[in-house]
Amino acid sequence: MMRSIVVAGIAALLAMPAAGAAELPSYPLVSTAGKAQAWLPPDQGELQFETGAQHTSAEAASAALGELSTTIATLLAQHGVADADVDSAELAKKTVGLSKPAADGATSAYVLTRHYRVQVRELARWPALVAALLATEHVDSLGVSFDRSDSEQLNRDLLRQAADDARANGTALARSFGRKLGPAMAITRGPLDKLSAPFIAQAAGGETLPRAPAMANYAVPPSIPFAQSVTAIFRLQ
Repeated sequence: MMRSIVVAGIAALLAMPAAGAAELPSYPLVSTAGKAQAWLPPDQGELQFETGAQHTSAEAASAALGELSTTIATLLAQHGVADADVDSAELAKKTVGLSKPAADGATSAYVLTRHYRVQVRELARWPALVAALLATEHVDSLGVSFDRSDSEQLNRDLLRQAADDARANGTALARSFGRKLGPAMAITRGPLDKLSAPFIAQAAGGETLPRAPAMANYAVPPSIPFAQSVTAIFRLQ
Protein backbone atom coordinates (compact mmCIF):
# COMPACT_ATOMS: atom_id res chain seq x y z
CA MET A 1 0.00 0.00 0.00
CA MET A 2 1.35 3.39 -0.91
CA ARG A 3 2.18 5.82 1.82
CA SER A 4 1.11 9.46 1.77
CA ILE A 5 1.64 12.34 4.16
CA VAL A 6 -0.88 15.05 4.72
CA VAL A 7 -1.14 17.88 7.18
CA ALA A 8 -4.28 19.93 7.73
CA GLY A 9 -3.63 22.83 10.04
CA ILE A 10 -0.75 21.22 12.00
CA ALA A 11 -0.51 17.58 10.85
CA ALA A 12 -2.87 14.72 10.01
CA LEU A 13 -2.60 11.50 8.03
CA LEU A 14 -4.26 11.44 4.66
CA ALA A 15 -7.12 8.94 4.94
CA MET A 16 -7.62 6.25 2.32
CA PRO A 17 -10.97 6.59 0.55
CA ALA A 18 -13.79 4.23 1.45
CA ALA A 19 -14.53 1.19 -0.66
CA GLY A 20 -15.83 2.16 -4.05
CA ALA A 21 -14.25 5.64 -3.94
CA ALA A 22 -11.64 6.78 -6.45
CA GLU A 23 -8.10 5.63 -5.73
CA LEU A 24 -5.48 8.06 -4.46
CA PRO A 25 -2.66 9.18 -6.77
CA SER A 26 0.41 6.92 -6.71
CA TYR A 27 2.75 9.58 -5.33
CA PRO A 28 3.18 11.21 -1.90
CA LEU A 29 1.26 14.38 -1.11
CA VAL A 30 1.46 17.02 1.55
CA SER A 31 -1.29 19.48 2.42
CA THR A 32 -0.72 22.76 4.21
CA ALA A 33 -2.85 25.73 5.17
CA GLY A 34 -1.93 29.39 5.03
CA LYS A 35 -3.70 32.44 6.34
CA ALA A 36 -3.42 36.21 6.39
CA GLN A 37 -5.46 38.75 8.29
CA ALA A 38 -5.58 42.44 9.08
CA TRP A 39 -7.56 44.77 11.32
CA LEU A 40 -8.16 48.14 9.69
CA PRO A 41 -10.43 51.12 10.39
CA PRO A 42 -13.65 51.16 8.34
CA ASP A 43 -14.44 54.04 5.99
CA GLN A 44 -18.09 53.21 5.23
CA GLY A 45 -21.07 51.64 6.95
CA GLU A 46 -24.46 50.15 6.25
CA LEU A 47 -27.74 50.62 8.11
CA GLN A 48 -30.68 48.24 7.86
CA PHE A 49 -33.99 48.94 9.54
CA GLU A 50 -37.74 48.61 9.17
CA THR A 51 -40.63 51.04 9.38
CA GLY A 52 -44.31 50.26 9.60
CA ALA A 53 -47.85 51.54 9.88
CA GLN A 54 -51.07 49.99 11.20
CA HIS A 55 -54.67 51.05 10.68
CA THR A 56 -58.09 49.46 10.34
CA SER A 57 -58.28 51.05 6.87
CA ALA A 58 -55.88 49.79 4.22
CA GLU A 59 -55.86 53.24 2.58
CA ALA A 60 -55.06 54.95 5.89
CA ALA A 61 -52.28 52.48 6.65
CA SER A 62 -50.78 53.04 3.19
CA ALA A 63 -50.97 56.82 3.60
CA ALA A 64 -49.31 56.64 7.02
CA LEU A 65 -46.49 54.51 5.65
CA GLY A 66 -46.07 56.97 2.78
CA GLU A 67 -45.74 59.87 5.20
CA LEU A 68 -43.23 57.95 7.27
CA SER A 69 -41.24 57.09 4.13
CA THR A 70 -41.10 60.79 3.24
CA THR A 71 -39.86 61.59 6.74
CA ILE A 72 -37.14 58.94 6.46
CA ALA A 73 -36.07 60.19 3.00
CA THR A 74 -35.79 63.77 4.31
CA LEU A 75 -33.82 62.64 7.36
CA LEU A 76 -31.34 60.65 5.26
CA ALA A 77 -30.85 63.52 2.82
CA GLN A 78 -30.21 65.95 5.69
CA HIS A 79 -27.39 63.69 6.86
CA GLY A 80 -25.69 63.51 3.48
CA VAL A 81 -27.00 60.16 2.19
CA ALA A 82 -27.51 60.15 -1.57
CA ASP A 83 -30.69 58.71 -3.07
CA ALA A 84 -28.59 56.11 -4.91
CA ASP A 85 -27.37 54.78 -1.56
CA VAL A 86 -30.88 54.09 -0.27
CA ASP A 87 -32.61 50.82 -1.13
CA SER A 88 -36.13 50.36 0.23
CA ALA A 89 -38.92 47.95 -0.51
CA GLU A 90 -42.27 46.99 0.95
CA LEU A 91 -41.56 44.02 3.17
CA ALA A 92 -45.05 42.84 4.13
CA LYS A 93 -48.73 43.66 3.99
CA LYS A 94 -50.97 41.67 6.26
CA THR A 95 -53.97 41.83 8.56
CA VAL A 96 -53.84 41.20 12.29
CA GLY A 97 -56.57 40.66 14.84
CA LEU A 98 -57.09 43.34 17.48
CA SER A 99 -57.24 42.50 21.18
CA LYS A 100 -60.35 44.66 21.39
CA PRO A 101 -62.54 46.33 18.76
CA ALA A 102 -61.35 49.70 17.45
CA ALA A 103 -63.38 52.90 17.73
CA ASP A 104 -65.01 52.16 14.36
CA GLY A 105 -65.91 48.65 15.49
CA ALA A 106 -63.23 46.91 13.39
CA THR A 107 -61.76 43.73 14.85
CA SER A 108 -58.72 43.59 12.58
CA ALA A 109 -56.15 46.02 11.20
CA TYR A 110 -53.86 46.30 8.21
CA VAL A 111 -50.11 46.25 8.92
CA LEU A 112 -47.64 47.50 6.30
CA THR A 113 -43.87 47.35 6.76
CA ARG A 114 -40.99 48.65 4.67
CA HIS A 115 -37.35 47.51 4.80
CA TYR A 116 -34.44 49.92 4.31
CA ARG A 117 -30.82 49.30 3.41
CA VAL A 118 -28.71 52.45 3.54
CA GLN A 119 -25.05 52.91 2.58
CA VAL A 120 -23.26 55.59 4.60
CA ARG A 121 -20.08 56.69 2.83
CA GLU A 122 -19.13 59.49 5.24
CA LEU A 123 -18.63 57.98 8.66
CA ALA A 124 -18.18 61.43 10.18
CA ARG A 125 -21.96 61.80 9.74
CA TRP A 126 -22.68 58.39 11.28
CA PRO A 127 -23.29 59.35 14.96
CA ALA A 128 -25.80 62.09 14.18
CA LEU A 129 -27.59 59.96 11.58
CA VAL A 130 -27.96 56.98 13.92
CA ALA A 131 -29.16 59.25 16.73
CA ALA A 132 -31.79 60.77 14.43
CA LEU A 133 -33.05 57.37 13.32
CA LEU A 134 -33.29 56.11 16.90
CA ALA A 135 -35.32 59.17 17.80
CA THR A 136 -37.77 58.61 14.92
CA GLU A 137 -40.99 56.80 15.78
CA HIS A 138 -41.77 53.51 14.05
CA VAL A 139 -38.13 52.82 13.13
CA ASP A 140 -37.38 49.27 14.31
CA SER A 141 -34.84 46.45 14.01
CA LEU A 142 -31.89 48.77 13.40
CA GLY A 143 -28.81 46.80 12.37
CA VAL A 144 -25.37 48.08 11.41
CA SER A 145 -22.29 46.79 9.62
CA PHE A 146 -19.03 48.33 8.46
CA ASP A 147 -16.63 47.89 5.56
CA ARG A 148 -13.86 49.56 3.57
CA SER A 149 -14.12 50.98 0.08
CA ASP A 150 -10.92 49.13 -0.89
CA SER A 151 -12.02 45.78 0.55
CA GLU A 152 -11.82 43.95 -2.79
CA GLN A 153 -8.19 44.86 -3.33
CA LEU A 154 -7.43 44.23 0.34
CA ASN A 155 -8.87 40.72 0.15
CA ARG A 156 -6.92 39.98 -3.02
CA ASP A 157 -3.71 41.05 -1.29
CA LEU A 158 -4.53 38.92 1.75
CA LEU A 159 -5.28 35.95 -0.51
CA ARG A 160 -1.82 36.21 -2.06
CA GLN A 161 -0.27 36.45 1.40
CA ALA A 162 -2.24 33.39 2.53
CA ALA A 163 -1.02 31.45 -0.52
CA ASP A 164 2.60 32.43 0.24
CA ASP A 165 2.07 31.33 3.84
CA ALA A 166 0.70 27.94 2.71
CA ARG A 167 3.70 27.37 0.43
CA ALA A 168 6.17 28.41 3.14
CA ASN A 169 4.51 26.05 5.61
CA GLY A 170 4.59 23.24 3.07
CA THR A 171 8.26 23.84 2.30
CA ALA A 172 9.20 23.74 5.98
CA LEU A 173 7.14 20.59 6.56
CA ALA A 174 8.60 18.78 3.56
CA ARG A 175 12.14 19.62 4.69
CA SER A 176 11.43 18.21 8.15
CA PHE A 177 10.81 14.84 6.44
CA GLY A 178 13.81 15.16 4.12
CA ARG A 179 11.70 15.94 1.08
CA LYS A 180 11.22 18.87 -1.29
CA LEU A 181 7.97 20.60 -2.10
CA GLY A 182 6.73 19.94 -5.62
CA PRO A 183 3.94 21.55 -7.67
CA ALA A 184 0.50 22.26 -6.26
CA MET A 185 -1.99 19.53 -7.17
CA ALA A 186 -5.11 21.17 -5.70
CA ILE A 187 -5.92 24.54 -4.15
CA THR A 188 -8.94 25.80 -2.26
CA ARG A 189 -9.94 28.63 -0.01
CA GLY A 190 -10.62 27.55 3.54
CA PRO A 191 -10.32 24.03 5.01
CA LEU A 192 -9.67 20.73 3.30
CA ASP A 193 -13.33 19.70 3.32
CA LYS A 194 -13.66 21.95 0.27
CA LEU A 195 -11.70 19.31 -1.64
CA SER A 196 -13.25 16.02 -2.73
CA ALA A 197 -11.83 12.58 -3.43
CA PRO A 198 -9.50 11.38 -4.83
CA PHE A 199 -7.33 13.96 -3.11
CA ILE A 200 -8.59 13.80 0.46
CA ALA A 201 -11.38 12.41 2.59
CA GLN A 202 -13.72 14.99 4.08
CA ALA A 203 -12.94 16.23 7.56
CA ALA A 204 -15.26 18.09 9.91
CA GLY A 205 -14.60 21.64 11.03
CA GLY A 206 -12.53 24.45 9.61
CA GLU A 207 -10.74 27.63 10.45
CA THR A 208 -12.74 30.30 12.24
CA LEU A 209 -12.11 33.73 10.82
CA PRO A 210 -11.71 36.64 13.22
CA ARG A 211 -14.75 38.65 14.17
CA ALA A 212 -15.09 42.17 15.41
CA PRO A 213 -15.86 42.54 19.11
CA ALA A 214 -19.58 42.78 19.88
CA MET A 215 -20.72 46.38 20.00
CA ALA A 216 -22.96 47.47 22.88
CA ASN A 217 -24.18 50.39 20.77
CA TYR A 218 -24.10 51.63 17.20
CA ALA A 219 -20.74 53.42 17.37
CA VAL A 220 -18.18 53.12 14.60
CA PRO A 221 -15.59 50.50 15.69
CA PRO A 222 -11.92 51.51 15.63
CA SER A 223 -11.11 48.56 13.35
CA ILE A 224 -12.75 45.65 11.55
CA PRO A 225 -11.24 42.28 10.55
CA PHE A 226 -10.32 41.04 7.11
CA ALA A 227 -8.99 37.53 6.60
CA GLN A 228 -8.24 34.99 3.90
CA SER A 229 -7.22 31.36 4.22
CA VAL A 230 -5.87 28.91 1.65
CA THR A 231 -5.32 25.15 1.70
CA ALA A 232 -3.13 23.59 -0.97
CA ILE A 233 -2.11 20.01 -1.70
CA PHE A 234 1.43 19.73 -3.04
CA ARG A 235 3.27 16.83 -4.58
CA LEU A 236 6.37 15.82 -2.65
CA GLN A 237 9.68 15.33 -4.43
